[in-house]
Amino acid sequence: MAMQPAAVRSANALYLQDGVAGTSLGKLNVPPDKMAGRCITMVSPNYPLTAGEPPSAALVVVRVVIWKSGSVSPLRVISGPPLLEGEAMNTVRLWRYKPYTRDGEALDVTTDIRVDFDPAKPGGTVTHPHN
Repeated sequence: MAMQPAAVRSANALYLQDGVAGTSLGKLNVPPDKMAGRCITMVSPNYPLTAGEPPSAALVVVRVVIWKSGSVSPLRVISGPPLLEGEAMNTVRLWRYKPYTRDGEALDVTTDIRVDFDPAKPGGTVTHPHN
């Protein structure tokens, strides 16, 4: 019988561990609100042109790895309209973060990122929210 991973909380973070002496199954899982304040470069998504109904505001949530370097690798879409999933993944690849550190050491982390689609805002706009 396989052992289920155990969730272990530590200092506002979550590790997944199996039953073998704390062997890690993944990256440090950091809450989205904690990582949002570390974002230094954001790019707004392009709203895809569609025939038919006019586009409306929408939200896509992408689970990502933010590496020690601050670069982002999307893993998968958690929620949102299927039509916007590809653009959401392409957009977050361009975002950059201050590395998450613990005890002075930069760590790779997993978190969820909200990608807000607003057809009234131009896509491709670069901002530096917490620089």
